[in-house]
Amino acid sequence: MTVDPQPSPWPWRTLLGLLAVAFLHGLVYLVMLPHWMGEDEPWHLQNVVMIHEGFAGQGLAEFHHEEQRDHPLSHLHVRRRFAGASWEQVQAIEDGILASMESKGYWRRVDWVSRNNHMESFDEILIGITASNNPLLYYYVTAPLLSLFPEAEPRFQLLLIRCVSLLLFVGIVALTFLAARRVFPQGPGAVLAALWVALWPMSARGAAVVNNDVMTRFWVALSLFLAAYWITRPEREGLPRGRSLWFHAWPLLAMLAVSGLAMLTKTSGASSVAIVGLAVLLHPASLSRLKGTVLALLGLGAVIAGGAAYWLSTHNAGVTLSVEENLGRLKEGLSLAKLTSLRDTLVGKLNWESRTITPDLSQEWGWFFAAVLALSLTGLFLRRDWLRSRLLWLAWGASAVQLLLMAMRGVSKGRYLMPMAPALAILLTAGLLVLLPKKWQPTVALASVVLLLSFDAFFVWHGLGREAWLLWGW
Repeated sequence: MTVDPQPSPWPWRTLLGLLAVAFLHGLVYLVMLPHWMGEDEPWHLQNVVMIHEGFAGQGLAEFHHEEQRDHPLSHLHVRRRFAGASWEQVQAIEDGILASMESKGYWRRVDWVSRNNHMESFDEILIGITASNNPLLYYYVTAPLLSLFPEAEPRFQLLLIRCVSLLLFVGIVALTFLAARRVFPQGPGAVLAALWVALWPMSARGAAVVNNDVMTRFWVALSLFLAAYWITRPEREGLPRGRSLWFHAWPLLAMLAVSGLAMLTKTSGASSVAIVGLAVLLHPASLSRLKGTVLALLGLGAVIAGGAAYWLSTHNAGVTLSVEENLGRLKEGLSLAKLTSLRDTLVGKLNWESRTITPDLSQEWGWFFAAVLALSLTGLFLRRDWLRSRLLWLAWGASAVQLLLMAMRGVSKGRYLMPMAPALAILLTAGLLVLLPKKWQPTVALASVVLLLSFDAFFVWHGLGREAWLLWGW
């Protein structure tokens, strides 16, 4: 009879060391990433400022013909969402952000925008794009920080909100380690998985961007940890009925709450719902406690229905009830061109994904990832005393759902896959270690960290150092 291994006692020093690595590495990216070079930062900061100015974000009236004739589309979007804001207020906020972007060389750095520095609205960056139809949780959480410096100019506001991204990134690395300890209760696997998330350049770059993507990543990482904890937690016998029910139910209730928060942050947070559903089905007692399993899935359905209704009510462009349109998006999202773009932006593109680092190593990394992930599939079926294959099924299922959600939007950006960074890090770690004898695992883990550090140093110099300091100046 085999005994399911439990994680070793709490490695506080290891966890604190990983937190220090994540913080310092994220800080490097926060300092070196130029102002406004995080994708969609102008629109996201605009939302934060609107909430800070006291507009609740509940206005959803349609545009009037006269308004469409007389005002930019970007102003119309904001006025529709933030009821009570005057045209003058909206324009003043946009003008301040545009002036800061001009002073920081935005139009010199981003290749696909106009060369005209004197923009009158966000429409002249890219028409039809807005963050005003996004769920508002991220903006409500970050807006109070602006009260610390009420007279701050936009570039300082940007850096202030970026600090929230840094803290969330550190939390994501911690949650990755805690989840990975459940997958790899022995050996170097948990540390290696956390370092994949902490040291991968485009992962760390999320610590330097004002964007609701990073908060979405945090909720999904928390969902993954709670799921791993719930699935692998040993049963307790002899508890009174009330305590027994609470003992078994609280992680599930926490997962449902976190998935709701994720859906209130961004549509890509819907993958947290998939994690909860997979956890319910993969739990060892899912069949023996069938009534509880059914109730859990019904509760999850309520979360999905509520989140979808909320997205539709806010005119979110990522949600449509048209079957034909969804199938068209899915076909486009799974095309070779889109998958190639996903690979390229996951490995690294800069300046609003308009510039590739030279030399371009995305193809080499793409083949490496494909090979290692293929190896991780063997861990689904091989028995290893240091690996829980049940949790590999969870990581694979959640990653597949995230990819499917992206495809159904017809998008192919690495940052949309980043909510699954902890799950992908676990799969990469499993692929690297699954066929090795235990005595070789530390050596391979160390070699992997050296490879990560080498690529990160290359990225920091060629991607951030040259772009931020040498080519264009700060």
